[in-house]
Amino acid sequence: MNSTVIKNSRKSCVKIYSIQGQSVGTGFFISDELIATCFHVVAKIEADGTNINWSIFQDLTIVTENGENVSATCISIPNNISSEPLFQDFAILKTIKKVKDIAILPLSKKLTHNITETIMFSGYPLGTPIMVSHVGTISGITKDKSLISVQASTNKGNSGGALINKEGEVIGIISLREGGISAELQSYLKRINDTQSQGSIEIMGINPLQATKETITILDKYISTGIGYARNISFLQNYISKNGIKL
Repeated sequence: MNSTVIKNSRKSCVKIYSIQGQSVGTGFFISDELIATCFHVVAKIEADGTNINWSIFQDLTIVTENGENVSATCISIPNNISSEPLFQDFAILKTIKKVKDIAILPLSKKLTHNITETIMFSGYPLGTPIMVSHVGTISGITKDKSLISVQASTNKGNSGGALINKEGEVIGIISLREGGISAELQSYLKRINDTQSQGSIEIMGINPLQATKETITILDKYISTGIGYARNISFLQNYISKNGIKL
């Protein structure tokens, strides 16, 4: 991966946060006032039976590589005609002003990618005080090409980052990660939450259920197995074309 690609990856990368939504994630510039990221970074999403309810945070702020804070709004609102942002987990933010001293990443037009192909991404994993960049490889691709598996350390907070090929083009948006707590631990955490209202004993001033709950939560937040997944950038490209968004 050459130095220009790495430099552009970092200059395009932003931290996205919402105090209202207690959300932190990553994004990248696709124009001097438009940023791509994940929908779950900028909105609260809840499943209610077969229905999915969502609400976009109204206090979104982006932080550029040089530390500039700029307010932004989400312009990719899911609706009955275009539900892709919700189901393919992408969002487009528009800043309140054009931002200078950044890199704008081109979106790849390639339809196929190779296993073991070198890739990189930059982002803001939770708990890190600085932007972190990783170089890795493509380790798998779903048959419908919707998801690209990445062999590189992927943590919470990386969501919304640009997955970049060696030509410096965006081929995907970091969206999921392998790892965190297992299904068994998730089930255990749910049982703790469900029974906590019934009370608990303390041993030497320590509530064992609460301590276990905090341990599971910390593991889920910070531990990565080194495998992540990116949504194919074609979903974002098709949405941009369909809705006449100018880059």
